[in-house]
Amino acid sequence: MTLHPLFVAGVLEGFEGTLGEVVGRLENQELNAQLGALRRQVAALRICIEEPLRQAEADWTPWAI
Repeated sequence: MTLHPLFVAGVLEGFEGTLGEVVGRLENQELNAQLGALRRQVAALRICIEEPLRQAEADWTPWAI
């Protein structure tokens, strides 16, 4: 079973938001930095999924009736 790319992007966006809430709240600065890096990686993956879909949507033109 394959998942729709927008669903995957939405899940990644949720992870990104959760990590954003955690980063900066830990006393361990090294762990904060690692979580921040993970958040950036998740954001980059989400963008990689969304960009081709946005481009395809921008290129799509509806039929004139």
